[in-house]
Amino acid sequence: MRPRRAAHSFRFWTLAAVLVTLVATGAAAVEQSRREVSVVGRKYTYDVDAGGAAIRVKVDDLVTVTFSVSDIAHTFTVSDDHYRIDKRAEPGKPVTFPFRASEAGEFEIRCTLSIDARCAKEMRGKLIVTK
Repeated sequence: MRPRRAAHSFRFWTLAAVLVTLVATGAAAVEQSRREVSVVGRKYTYDVDAGGAAIRVKVDDLVTVTFSVSDIAHTFTVSDDHYRIDKRAEPGKPVTFPFRASEAGEFEIRCTLSIDARCAKEMRGKLIVTK
């Protein structure tokens, strides 16, 4: 009778160790899939994390964007079949919003306001989603 209990105990602790490993690994994967991005709009350009006009993320990342502007009102607009994002910020009134990077590809970020004609024509950035 004792050998049987030892075998059950061994299986129980082995299963428990596997479950703990799976939970810990899953938590790490969720943590890795979150991205926070700061975007500043000003005079015909977007500046992402003080390093250019492109947001670079991976498929399935949960992206939180904080969009602020330093001169006049601008929009952060991505409008295509996969992403429909249209957020407006004014000086001193940043906007924060999440989205899931669900589709790989390169997508144009643009300003859609006509306060300054050059904004609608020239203000461009990129959302780059890789696998």
